[in-house]
Amino acid sequence: MNATALSVDQALRKAKSLARKGAMDEAEALLRQMLARFPDNRRLQESMRTLALPPGARRNGRPLPPDKANALLALFRQRRIREALALARSLLARHPQVALLHSVEAACLAESGQTDAALASYRRAIALAPEAVDMRNNMARLLMAMKRNREALEQLDAVLERQPDNLEALNNMGAVLTVLGRSQEAIAPLERALALKPDFPDALANRGNALNHVGRREEAIADLEKVVALQPGNAAAHRSLSAVKTYESGDPQIAQMEALLAAAGPAERRHLHLALAKAHDDLRDVDKAFGHLQAGNALWRQSHGDPMERHRKVFAQIRSMFEDGIPEPISPATTGKRPIFVLGMPRSGTSLVEQILASHPEVHGGGELSALRQAVMPALGEETPTPEMLQDIRRRYLGEIETLGTDRPVVTDKMPANFRWIGFIAAALPEATIIHTTRDPVAVGWSIFRTFFPAGGMEYSFDLGDIAAYTRFHDEMMAFWADRLPGRIHEINYERLTEDQEGETRRLLELCGLEWNPRCLEFHRTERVVTTASAGQVRRKMYGGSSQAWRKYEKHLRPLVAALQ
Repeated sequence: MNATALSVDQALRKAKSLARKGAMDEAEALLRQMLARFPDNRRLQESMRTLALPPGARRNGRPLPPDKANALLALFRQRRIREALALARSLLARHPQVALLHSVEAACLAESGQTDAALASYRRAIALAPEAVDMRNNMARLLMAMKRNREALEQLDAVLERQPDNLEALNNMGAVLTVLGRSQEAIAPLERALALKPDFPDALANRGNALNHVGRREEAIADLEKVVALQPGNAAAHRSLSAVKTYESGDPQIAQMEALLAAAGPAERRHLHLALAKAHDDLRDVDKAFGHLQAGNALWRQSHGDPMERHRKVFAQIRSMFEDGIPEPISPATTGKRPIFVLGMPRSGTSLVEQILASHPEVHGGGELSALRQAVMPALGEETPTPEMLQDIRRRYLGEIETLGTDRPVVTDKMPANFRWIGFIAAALPEATIIHTTRDPVAVGWSIFRTFFPAGGMEYSFDLGDIAAYTRFHDEMMAFWADRLPGRIHEINYERLTEDQEGETRRLLELCGLEWNPRCLEFHRTERVVTTASAGQVRRKMYGGSSQAWRKYEKHLRPLVAALQ
């Protein structure tokens, strides 16, 4: 719903009408749009709070008997989620004004995977008890799990305004800022948390990740080693440490992980196998490294069902929408940051290309942004993109870009999976440059298989057959776009870039409409946050040969090689 043409009075009346009809999500969306325009308007703020209140909550209700509250909490702590949810709802029928009941209902719904319903319950709880920082912290964690990190940040800001030394909020703030690519900012709240509690493992782990992203590798290793020392049985901590550490023969952590592996359950083994794979790769023990890698990835694969089913559906939807061609590009109504999309298969050189571009004084490296996917997803399933749909995608995307807080006129977005949305980019963002990175497909497949990707949508990375299938999806999709958009997509090949750095860098800048700048050859000196698995590589001078690294594992990769031929 477009709120830009409405006055505050009109928006309030519209939101009230929607709420009466039960369209609470639409009413909330309208009020949020208005608050973005008028953030200090008290009537809008009050309406937002009132919207979250459950029916009957404005009336004075009967107090909740302590024995009922204790019984409910006991059920939840015993993990009897269904019973706790049933009791919470039964009590809410008589006590709709009790914030605790809405909060427990939210927690039960979140445990059951009903995240949207859980979020609505948390909003009702906080509307009734806006000073309840525990509820806000819980809601922030849920928003983080839903990848709605900017909203999580709002809740954490509210907690820290009320309790500046709230350990959980300080730690979560650091985690959210890191996910948002603001790792330098993330360090401050994490250091505050560690000043209050020096042996706080979660904050140490989060600070270690943030330090690694900003290039402070030795400090990152020190933090992650402290986590392992504090929690020697924490399998995930061992895996995180292995990702940034280089192992030498006799490293005591290797024996420690092997001892843990012998007694671990599947959830721990999947982390330990991957950590031991990295250790044995550093020690050049190829067979042991691959054995652990295959075992760890197989355990991760088992927890996801068929990861290709969703991808098949999405690719089919996209092809259906653009089967008859790309719509006429819209005429931009406004100008702002000019995007450069760097896309392709993961591990194909997108981070290196972005680092080169981000070394240019006119370019801000945005990193892997989810903004385009979020802007496009509401349009999927429609028969064909309409001008209104494209304008909405443009508005949503550029609005997110503006929140990056840079004054540079050009912004890179190096989310590899944006190759799926090239038709939308061409039609909704005609001023954008599209750079497609390519690399030897076996090198790409091997690099994906050996890299741990915690993000949703990358579950195919745990199986060589799935990686080959996804590669075919990618290749078919790029051929589909090339047929409909001749000359619109520009290829940068990783191997050619490493072999002819200056020539390919000059060509890259020219394709992006940028003047030559020698700083782009010294990209490894550019200080910026890099949150991807390539954080270490982009801080080194250009080097060749990495596309041949898979050959030492060649005997183990024959199925991948055959599937990619």
